[in-house]
Amino acid sequence: MFDYKADRTEDKTVLTVNGELTIQNAAAFRDVLLEYLEKTGHLVLNLENVTEVDLSCLQLLRSAQITTTELDRRLTMDGGCPESFRKAAADSGYLREEACDPSDCNKSCLWTEADYSGGGV
Repeated sequence: MFDYKADRTEDKTVLTVNGELTIQNAAAFRDVLLEYLEKTGHLVLNLENVTEVDLSCLQLLRSAQITTTELDRRLTMDGGCPESFRKAAADSGYLREEACDPSDCNKSCLWTEADYSGGGV
């Protein structure tokens, strides 16, 4: 099962995702990401309540990250990152020791383990 809650403010939208981010929910997750990327300049993902993650949803997140950069928008994570996300990122080769782009002042790289602590990335 997959569900979400969106809290919008003037400058950002916090998208809290719950449940499984797996191939069974990839189309729905894609639609949600697209909807909120179109509506906001800064999309903040909270994945604390995600119970399972697979490669399909990691690929969607990477694509969303690229899209936000191209559109001059931001995609960041906030809140603690569940072990399921860390493990999927590590197993798939997405986990990095350094930021995607060393000049990334906005900390928009979703793949550095240091950023999974919930420090408002």
